Amino acid sequence: MEHQATERLPPEDLSANDSPRKAIQSVEIGVRVLRALMDCPRDGAHLREVAEKSGLSRSQAHRYLLAFVNTGVVEQNVQNGRYALGEFSVRIGMAALARVEPVRIAGDNLASVLEELQTTGLLSVWGDYGPTVIRWIDGGLPLFTSLHVGSVLPLQASSTGILYLTHCSRALTRPVIAQERASGLVVSDDELERQIVQAREMGYATTQGTVVPGLSALSVPVLDSGNRLVATMSVLSRVQDKHFYSKPKIEKIRSAAMAASRAIGWQG
Repeated sequence: MEHQATERLPPEDLSANDSPRKAIQSVEIGVRVLRALMDCPRDGAHLREVAEKSGLSRSQAHRYLLAFVNTGVVEQNVQNGRYALGEFSVRIGMAALARVEPVRIAGDNLASVLEELQTTGLLSVWGDYGPTVIRWIDGGLPLFTSLHVGSVLPLQASSTGILYLTHCSRALTRPVIAQERASGLVVSDDELERQIVQAREMGYATTQGTVVPGLSALSVPVLDSGNRLVATMSVLSRVQDKHFYSKPKIEKIRSAAMAASRAIGWQG
């Protein structure tokens, strides 16, 4: 871990009487630091890497990182000293995404069907590391799970992931699959292709206990005017409730996704 806290910064960074322009410049520099972290690997970056990517000295970068850590915008791994975007950054990103019209429409439609079915669900979009949960909706069924807003779902083992494999290019998904397999999650290409074909034919994908033990999921796609996947809706249930995903319920879930898709221009 690299410590630079005792170094003195240039006067312009320490002045208590900065002009509005200098204050604005400080914000702009802070954004450069955050952009540097966005471009770093998932496990974060050391101080020297952040400084290089943001064009700052190590002492300057450290002061900004320290302020961001104190406010939850950035987090630091105490074991290896690496910095990464923190929980508050995730919340900011999710709040911004929720205001994007297609995402808002999809979330509203999902909330309605979950209330009707009295269960819990989640909305996901494609993020830097794969399918990412951007909204968790409690529709009445209490579920104990490690999933939360900001969780990245596995492409090979989640119903959401299967939909992204079905609708997205291999150029987009192949690097994520490679990372999953390098981490020990391996599903054969033949099995993935079988699930992709099934999802394409049925219009949805299902999994049982492959992401969270005891939890099953049914996911449906939300498509735009170009037939591109913009989000997935997932409805959750306990694995032991084998009759939850009845044909009428599946049709309600699919109808909610199709209504959201048509509202954003899908012509299917």
